[in-house]
Parts: sequence; C-alpha cells; structure tokens
Amino acid sequence: MTPSIGTAPARLARTDRRRATAAARDIRLAGLRAGLAPDAISDQILASLPSVHPLEAHRWAHGWDRAELSARIDVLYGDDGLMPPHLSDAELCRWEHGQRRPNGERIDYLCRVYGTRPDRLGYGQDHSGVSMSHLEQAGLADIYPRTDDDSKADLISRIRSARERIDMFGLTRNFYGSDQMLPLFVAASQRVPVRIYIMDPHCASRRDRYRLEPAEAAMEDPDRYEREVLRPLAEAVAAAGGDLRIFLYDFPCSFAMERIDDSVRVMLYGHGRRGTDGPIMTFDRGPEGQTTPYWDYFVGQLDWVQRLGDAEVIPEPWRSKGITVRRYV
Repeated sequence: MTPSIGTAPARLARTDRRRATAAARDIRLAGLRAGLAPDAISDQILASLPSVHPLEAHRWAHGWDRAELSARIDVLYGDDGLMPPHLSDAELCRWEHGQRRPNGERIDYLCRVYGTRPDRLGYGQDHSGVSMSHLEQAGLADIYPRTDDDSKADLISRIRSARERIDMFGLTRNFYGSDQMLPLFVAASQRVPVRIYIMDPHCASRRDRYRLEPAEAAMEDPDRYEREVLRPLAEAVAAAGGDLRIFLYDFPCSFAMERIDDSVRVMLYGHGRRGTDGPIMTFDRGPEGQTTPYWDYFVGQLDWVQRLGDAEVIPEPWRSKGITVRRYV
C-alpha cells in the first residue's frame, strides 16, 4: 500500500491519539507474532488508522519512541561524518502530524533509518516538469529476487489491506492452501471479491510444466495437490459464505499474477527451476490513477481469464482451440 502523497492527516484529539497509539501497538505485536516486516506492519497500521501520517505509522511499526528515532538519525549523521541534528520531540511531532514537512536532507535520512522510500513515508516526488526515469514511468514499485519471507510478508500485508478486489492467477499457488493464507482469503472475501485461477491439476499443460521443474518440486502429483490445496480451499469457500471463487484453466503459463487493488505482483517461471525461484515484480497502476503499458498488459491478461471464467460458453476463437476456464467452486 502506498500512502497518499501531499495530504496532511486530520488532527486527532488527545483521547483519540491515545487510542490510536494503543491500537498501533496491538497491530505491531500481532504483526511481530506473524513474522511481518516493519513495512508490512506499517501498512496494517495505516489501513486500520487512516488518520495517521505514514511517518508516524513507520515509527510505531518499529516500536520506537521519538527519542530513539532522533538518536538513530544522529548515528547515521555521525557515520557520514556530519554533525548530528539532535531532532527534538516537538519537531518530529510536527512532521508526524503533517504540520510541517522536513527538508530533502531530513527525508533522505528518515528513509535510511526506516529502510524505505519517500513515498511510503508520505513524501512523494513532484514530477511536474521533471524527466521521470523509465522505471518510474513503468510503475515498477518493488522487486524481489525470489519467493522468500519478505515477499510473503508483502503479499500478506496487501491481502489484509485490500479494499476493492483480489485476483490471483498461477500454476499451483499451493501457498494459498496453507494454514497461514486460508484465513486471510476467507476474511478478505467478506469485504471484497476474491478470484483465484489455478491450472487444472490433471491437464497436459501442468504435466509439461513439471517436466521442466526439478525432480523434487512440490505438488507435482495431481491427486496430492487436489487433496492438500484445492479441497481445503473449496471447504474454506463453502464455510465462509463470502465472495470467493476458484477457477481451473488448462493452458500453459509462464508467470503468475496477483492483483490486489491498484497493484499487480508478477512472478516469472523459468526452466529447470521451481516457480518460487523466479523474480517477483510489483507494478502499480500509475501516477494519479493513470495506467502504464505494463499495468495494462498484466491486468488485460487477468481480465481475459476472468471473461472466460464468467462466460457460460467459452467464446471463439478460444473454444475451437480447446481452451477452458471452469468454475471449481
């Protein structure tokens, strides 16, 4: 989740701020127990407490008071051979409440101390009259070398914060059937539509894909996959009563896609490697709600699969090509 840029949060009454502080502490503790990174915890705080400034949410997510934040910034200045600024509680408070904006140097050190980007702290870059880089124009917001704890924490945070829709497409997505993920999908389906598109475990395309994966790759056996992933997902859907649907498709794929609101995570499938070994890239919709060619491409792929899944009869030319996308539950 990327916070709003250039918008000061509403000032909270003293009682409301105490409640917000306590709520943020509870969110942080729950996030720590779930193994989430501070950025992911900050996203949860912002989703639950929209009146809080992202800068304050990041401090809460780290469990620091303002004195510790000031000391950590002083250390960074010292490491750079510069005079520490000894930022006061009052100055930090004004920044965190949106009453004053730190200068560019201070924003840089805030990003360093929190290990994040300016936009995630509420300080977007003004691109008017400025030449944007190719990556900025592409809307590339994040990238991971492979599926790991950080990339999983990012996915979990996005699902918990979803406010509009969740569309998931991939080969097996066996992570979705885990005890950690199933409750998240069930909870999300109570507030947003959730659509999961998985390759039919008995189709030829899946067998061909596993010919290219290492011999020890998980979920190669269709019966095991249906028993350990598809059936638990179906049972969760039946018990939840939310808007969650699972579809099976039977055509080849070379990447997975996870669309959550205005972001799409794309995972590449290579040859001779497991799917979880592929890079993960996150593309945002674009500045001010505009789309980018990358966004249009991947969302267009998801919309195409959804149209086939929602159709009573697969339309041409796909029907003649033997393409199917069918509702599993």
